[in-house]
Amino acid sequence: MRKTFTLILLLLSAAVFASPVVPNVGNGRIRILGNNLENYYYNPNSGRGDYTPQEIAEKTRKIVVAMLKADADIYAFCEVEAQPIVLQQLADSMNARAGVAGRYAAVDDGISEPWDEEYNNNLKSGFIYRTDKVKTYYSDYPATNVTYYKNVMRIQAWEELATGERFTLSMNHFKAKSDAASVAKRVDNANWLISGLNNSSKVKDPDILIMGDLNAEMDEEAMQILISNGFAEQLLRFDPNAYSYCYQGQKELIDHAFANSTMATQVTGAAAWHYNTTCGGTSTYSERYSDHDPYLVAVNLGGELPGDCQSISFTETFAESLGQFTAVDKAGEAAWYWNNKYSCANVNAYNKGANTDYLISPAFDFTDQKSGTIRFSHAIAYGTSSEWANQCQLRISDNYTTDVDAATWTQLAITDWSTSNFEWKENTITIPEAFMRKNNVHFAFYYNVGETGAPSWEIKDMSVQTVCEKDTVTGLFDVQPVEVPAHKEIRHGQLIIIRSGVEYTVTGQRIR
Repeated sequence: MRKTFTLILLLLSAAVFASPVVPNVGNGRIRILGNNLENYYYNPNSGRGDYTPQEIAEKTRKIVVAMLKADADIYAFCEVEAQPIVLQQLADSMNARAGVAGRYAAVDDGISEPWDEEYNNNLKSGFIYRTDKVKTYYSDYPATNVTYYKNVMRIQAWEELATGERFTLSMNHFKAKSDAASVAKRVDNANWLISGLNNSSKVKDPDILIMGDLNAEMDEEAMQILISNGFAEQLLRFDPNAYSYCYQGQKELIDHAFANSTMATQVTGAAAWHYNTTCGGTSTYSERYSDHDPYLVAVNLGGELPGDCQSISFTETFAESLGQFTAVDKAGEAAWYWNNKYSCANVNAYNKGANTDYLISPAFDFTDQKSGTIRFSHAIAYGTSSEWANQCQLRISDNYTTDVDAATWTQLAITDWSTSNFEWKENTITIPEAFMRKNNVHFAFYYNVGETGAPSWEIKDMSVQTVCEKDTVTGLFDVQPVEVPAHKEIRHGQLIIIRSGVEYTVTGQRIR
């Protein structure tokens, strides 16, 4: 085991390729990701196929890269080998790549099952979570005692550390579509799940979210059972065309996120992240690790709280135009334009002499933002590679209005460049602290070349993600200063704010 585990951690440093942009699921404080990991085995000699240690390590690397990009607080997985070590080593690998010891932990479910010849698997569902955001509330348990489904239908209650609010999460893997008899088995899955959730002695919070590969589209009886018991599909709520799986080129929604009425009011967004599927496309993404897409649900448990603020989640794909960006042509024959062949922003000054051009983002208000990142994919060719970092820059300003020359621009270092002609590379850059807490912040892709040696530069999938935190206690009082008066007191050396009989810390976290 030690040899295989070490290999997994070493391979996590392999190259990372440009990936689909994480979907915007609103500003919920807690983000939950569900995913079928497609036979994720730790044992190289499992009954479902022989996997070399190298294959296991490479799949682990790909999963870890994707999960950290998603930046979720709870990860709910199915099709995982039914051994305790599997999710634990995945959590350890996530910690190693994130560079933060103990940030992620696996729920210790105690499941250890040998290969089952009759049912041709020994798979389970399970959970990994961020230890600084949530904690488990009681142990997880099966939704049914039926031997061959108890490991793949799991229920776990969670508590948000910042607020003490709780909810119940059910992760499931219903019977696969194999024959006519499988329809009835999925109906059994749904009935067992509802029965398990109705067991009030085990469900520790009435706000319930059901997730999983349910292997059924909405018109199937199994899904109608969930609906008739008061659960609504959240992926379709936010995107009527949502899909998570491709079968013979057709899009299917068979991975789901259902919420009961009290949970649904706390959901801020939900979306499938098309990281693994290629429906209707001709290309495949080299970092795909499963045949199912991951999907995200964001929630504000207990609703918006005093002192809450909204993080920023901005995306511009340049899929159809320059979108929300503005091209400013300062000099030369070339200018930023949209390239419909490659669906990107493009400035091509190759053999066109001296040029100076800006592609400027909309303004961002970072007043309540404590940190953030900008991420984009770019490709470049021609010219002299040693000059690219000078000729093609990412800049930031907090005083740009309409005149690029009058603004003060700071260059942000781009570290990952094409190593061959127009090879797409992804960069993730931390926004300097000096620009947080500022309003009117712009980013600009700046192109400046001389008479000769001009490259051609392309940009796509640009996003800005921030973490919001009110800067002072004043920001908390600004919520409702007249209608909801507050007073302060010191208790056990801690400043407590009391509003309408409810106590809060100075950062707006409700005290139980």
